[in-house]
Amino acid sequence: MAKRYKVIDLFAGAGGFGLGFKIAGYNLCFSLEIDKWATDTLSENNKDGMFILQDDIRNYETKKDILETCTKIPDIIMGGPPCQGFSNAGSLKRDPSDPRNALFKDFAKWVQYLEPAIFIMENVKGILSRCNSGGVKVIEVIKKTFSDIGYSNLNIWTLNAAEYGVPQLRERVFIVGHKKNITMNAPPKTHYINKKVKGLEKAITVKDAISDLPKINASEGQEIQEYKKKPKSKYQIWARGNQEMLYNHIAMKHTKRIIERFSHINIGESVSHVSIKYKERKRNGNGEISEQSYNMNNRRLDPGKPSYTIPASFYSSFVHPYLNRNITAREAARLQSFPDNYRFMGKRTLVSSKLSKRNGLSDYNYLSQYNQIGNAVPPILSKAIAKHIHSFL
Repeated sequence: MAKRYKVIDLFAGAGGFGLGFKIAGYNLCFSLEIDKWATDTLSENNKDGMFILQDDIRNYETKKDILETCTKIPDIIMGGPPCQGFSNAGSLKRDPSDPRNALFKDFAKWVQYLEPAIFIMENVKGILSRCNSGGVKVIEVIKKTFSDIGYSNLNIWTLNAAEYGVPQLRERVFIVGHKKNITMNAPPKTHYINKKVKGLEKAITVKDAISDLPKINASEGQEIQEYKKKPKSKYQIWARGNQEMLYNHIAMKHTKRIIERFSHINIGESVSHVSIKYKERKRNGNGEISEQSYNMNNRRLDPGKPSYTIPASFYSSFVHPYLNRNITAREAARLQSFPDNYRFMGKRTLVSSKLSKRNGLSDYNYLSQYNQIGNAVPPILSKAIAKHIHSFL
């Protein structure tokens, strides 16, 4: 890449979106994130002079800091505004009028102020079908918002990360606007998922991604540890790079009953498939079977396929392909295409924010490692986008 175009990342989270652009050769000069632990992760992994600010996107005074830091208007602004009301996960509880969803308008204000050549906004697929409280499709509101500030031709891409070399079936929407209102097609796919496609590689599987990691049981593992095996796939060689030590590979604690329950879950099945004897019990101490049995909870990953979508709170979503425990933060990071030298900070997991506040633990009410990983844009997918849009700058 001859010219290192300048990029700023809003709603940066743990930094997956920005990392992909850095790998592609862009100059990521500024990252903004409101969460303390996610900001700690950004700081830990970006010691090359990039300016990192923990602040609210609604603090518009911060825009002056960006111009001073980047020395000129950035070429690209990107970010993934919160999407709690648009997600299909737990859709019965989702509300398109959730005030957090209005943050895309704050993102648009930054675009209006800085006037980048290109902006990229990432979100869940639900944003294409949800309507606001007035019955208008949210995507139409977004189109009008950006049209009013000069970006009238939006390119809307629905991309599956597995088709770009990420070992995970993860569909996300990318809304891309160009200052010159240029039409941009989606990045060309590099991998096929099911049916073989000439010229494309087979999708990366769970086994390809994590089979070399130390085999630890529930409650085992260390924050920093050595590899026990040599890499077994091209993906594992890439993930390791020059690393000699491994981070964030600690297994959750499970009771004997939970471990026994997991032992009866077959590949591709979940806790809802086990016999009554091993069903979850209510927490009233009476041994009653819990009626809350979600098909998405504690599914055993299929080693021969890409992973299911890693959600924001995945600690109880997946069971290891061979071991009777939930997956670790590092295993999830591999499935999200973070390299092994990327270390996540903060607590590994947390109880609910409501419970934290109730127990006076407000200092812990931040994004855990699991939250940070599940919220991230996969860096390898981000890299594919970065390389693709370079010709439009």
